[in-house]
Amino acid sequence: MKKSFSSMAYNIKRIIFCWDFIGALLIVILFSFITPLWISQDAAKEIFTVSISVLSIVFAVFFAAVTILITAGDNDFVRFLMEDGTYKRIIWPFRISLLLLFIALLASIFLFILSIKYDGGSTVKYFPKWVMLFYTFVSLYALFASVNAANDAVRYAEFRAKYLDITKGKGDS
Repeated sequence: MKKSFSSMAYNIKRIIFCWDFIGALLIVILFSFITPLWISQDAAKEIFTVSISVLSIVFAVFFAAVTILITAGDNDFVRFLMEDGTYKRIIWPFRISLLLLFIALLASIFLFILSIKYDGGSTVKYFPKWVMLFYTFVSLYALFASVNAANDAVRYAEFRAKYLDITKGKGDS
């Protein structure tokens, strides 16, 4: 039980003290100074429309990349990476990134539907600043985490090359 708690604490630290979380947070803090208290429904709907398009594409490509990455290595290579915990350290960001992309995409769709619901009335509806800032944070964090995970995919390829050098010798082609 103690081991799983420390593992969970370590993972939470990895989420909070990383450049993608901090970068998204800093951008949202900057946006908070220039964002009005209320955002018009029309402006919000345009933001959600663009976000749905971008996040859908990134989610689909990212999901395909994760699938390829997981199935690319043979069993010996996976065992090689698991010996010192490297495999978990590489795969874990992909889990988080995929989850964040999914949450951001669902939030985009939900908020877009809300913006449509109020469309057509003579009264202009607004979204509160805090909703837009929180949404911006989740979306940026998801996109930044995807970049971070893509970097881990490159690291995975480097480990693959190292593994091939170890198993086949450096002179073989």
